[in-house]
Amino acid sequence: MGDDDRLGQDITRVGRIIAQIVGPTTFIGSLLMYIGNIRLNTMYTELGVNTSMLSFTFQEYVIRSIPVADEPLAVALMVLLAAPLVHGILIRFTAWHRTALMRTVWVLVTLGAVSLVVALVAIADHWPRSLNPPPFAKPFFLSLGAILLVYSLYLYTRLSSGLVISSAGQIVQRTALVALLLLPTLWYMDDRARTIGRAEAKEIREHPEQRLVAVVVYASQRLNLYAPGIKEASLKDPNAEFPYQYTGLRLLIESNQQYFVVPYCWGTAPEARAIALPADGSIRLETLNVPRKQSCPKGR
Repeated sequence: MGDDDRLGQDITRVGRIIAQIVGPTTFIGSLLMYIGNIRLNTMYTELGVNTSMLSFTFQEYVIRSIPVADEPLAVALMVLLAAPLVHGILIRFTAWHRTALMRTVWVLVTLGAVSLVVALVAIADHWPRSLNPPPFAKPFFLSLGAILLVYSLYLYTRLSSGLVISSAGQIVQRTALVALLLLPTLWYMDDRARTIGRAEAKEIREHPEQRLVAVVVYASQRLNLYAPGIKEASLKDPNAEFPYQYTGLRLLIESNQQYFVVPYCWGTAPEARAIALPADGSIRLETLNVPRKQSCPKGR
């Protein structure tokens, strides 16, 4: 019976360890998938592709999210690791100096209020024209102001002997501090993912020869593809399985059993759009090495 009890305790302990690992892992995985989804959706929407027609794997979302989330998550992690150390040093320094602790509280309150005012000005877009704040200014000052005010409230309770915060209240305070750090981080990563997605779409439009592979499309039936740069030709062989040939195209992406192709002059022709072709037996693609930008009709 004793062995059974120990076995039950071991299973319970292992279950707790797994829960502690799986919880954060699931959160981080979901976060990376969300950021990757924002980046890809923004990019392909800018490129004129309805993202409901695309299908990506979890790995593709995560890979696209890494350039977006690496720096913000690293900074947030360093802050979370450094915060207990800074807090311990501050408490030990002011433990026997009530006046110093009170001055610290008022300094934190002032800095927190100023940070919130700056954040509100940034959100309302009332910056002076001479200033060009970085993208992280809004979430940074909003998070900093809220964290300083919450932390100053915690320090004030240490000064007031009549105020006793329960263990549940302390958990709420710590949770609020972590949330106030993570939420603006998510806000910044969301904005950054959209910015990178738009920049990547612009790069593809302006320099498709550097980002997209050229293809020749062979079709069993006439596709009626009309756009600047596309050329249609009929093969002379009457027994050809794919008698129609289309050149002047580049492959944007293959997804959800479809080829999305764009014409050479797609970036310079406002009326040009991405073309969806079925990735089945009726279409055959051949890739080409066309590193140079092709000439487009004048006026396009």
